[in-house]
Amino acid sequence: MISCLCVTRGRLELLAEAIGDFARQTFADRELVILHDADDERHRAIAALAEAQPGATIRVERAPAGLRLGGLRTLAVARARGAWVCQWDDDDRYHPRRLQLQWDCAAAEGAAVNYLVDQLHWFCAEALLCWDDWDREPYPTNLIQGTLLARRDILPPYPDIPAGEDTAHTHALLRAAAVSGFGVSRLRGAGWCYVYRYHGGNVWNGAHHRAISLAKHLPPARLLPRLPALRERLAEYDARLPPLRLPIGRTLQPFP
Repeated sequence: MISCLCVTRGRLELLAEAIGDFARQTFADRELVILHDADDERHRAIAALAEAQPGATIRVERAPAGLRLGGLRTLAVARARGAWVCQWDDDDRYHPRRLQLQWDCAAAEGAAVNYLVDQLHWFCAEALLCWDDWDREPYPTNLIQGTLLARRDILPPYPDIPAGEDTAHTHALLRAAAVSGFGVSRLRGAGWCYVYRYHGGNVWNGAHHRAISLAKHLPPARLLPRLPALRERLAEYDARLPPLRLPIGRTLQPFP
């Protein structure tokens, strides 16, 4: 079983979409663990979102007050029941095949860990969508830290810090892999299966998000051949993304 781990502080409208995306995953043996440290009223609101997906295995768990984001992620891992875990942020979007694709990639390589190398980066206020390719980073950090799928038993704890915890965790996991020899696989070319959303209330500010896409978005020669498949895959999201613009060369082109 894969336990998808969702740490939330109550962005209910965005969380509802993340829960809906989990419910529509094609990978069958899965659960969603939603962990929060909010009050009773917010707990009931989160539980109601989970109950609105009666066919999905979803648990809403409470955390003690005072933990920072990294500590909450470590606690979520401890609360998981699956042999595998997957980071499932409450403000991002996930294609129905996301879990299956990463699982298949890890299984094909006999790996204990899988990360995505590509992502769609959605800037909501600007209606802008970039396809970011992290293969531009030097090996072994040519991966997207927040897209972890891994065996639970090999994971180090997250540092109890308010931001950057997944980067520090990834570096620790890569060091452990180098020592212990378990495989770390990378899924390439499926950026459409994960939408990293910048909405203005993220842990990292707009300058951080823009710097990522400025350095990593696909150039026209690589992006244009992917547009037909991108159009088809985005149509499979529910709820669908709104009309967007893609950076192609020096201009922004409407999409789809």
